[in-house]
Amino acid sequence: RLIQLEISFKLKGIALQTIHARELPDCYAFQNTITFNNRAHSGKIKMYFDSDTDIQECKDWHIFNSVLQKNTQYILVFDGFVILSCLASLILCTRSIVLAWRLQKRFVDFFWEKYKRHVCYADRLEFLNGWYVLVIISDVMTIIGSILKMEIKAKNLTSYDVCSILLGTSTLFVWVGVIRYLGYFQTYNVLILTMQASLPKVLRFCCCAGMIYLGYTFCGWIVLGPYHEK
Repeated sequence: RLIQLEISFKLKGIALQTIHARELPDCYAFQNTITFNNRAHSGKIKMYFDSDTDIQECKDWHIFNSVLQKNTQYILVFDGFVILSCLASLILCTRSIVLAWRLQKRFVDFFWEKYKRHVCYADRLEFLNGWYVLVIISDVMTIIGSILKMEIKAKNLTSYDVCSILLGTSTLFVWVGVIRYLGYFQTYNVLILTMQASLPKVLRFCCCAGMIYLGYTFCGWIVLGPYHEK
């Protein structure tokens, strides 16, 4: 006879990491709801958990010192240094791409005036450095993520997921960009040349194999979906 049951409760927490002198700590009020849904009458009751967070200042305060205030300031200074470094890198890489585009345009015009032939698209891409594009993307994501991180530290935002996605992805791009420096060594340059030569073929293979994997995924979702949540 059970159709639906909801259990609601509240939890409270206190954050002491960002306390400044003569400042109240943050009190978090979590409004939690657990829902048991048996409307399908399938023999297994589905459970859902929902949580809403409200940040407010605590009412009573008994603060004697602020140990972590200097650490918070050091982190904010470090974030500002990261933003300035990424901004400088972004400007320099953008300047390099603009200069390469101008050189490519001059090359196309010279080739047409000298030999009356058009330069193919693949040859034009030789002027575009893909590593610079990767650095620009990582710099933009690092700058936005660091700004969000500073706002979170200042208690103005709570966009933890967006901040972590931006910083995590930019870190991945930075470490991938380190591979290009291995190209200066004759021994490790084999990896770079192999990746450059095989990347188009690997991408074509992934497109063809992706159709099979996609069909397999939909088949498992349709056949096994009613019996298991995963």
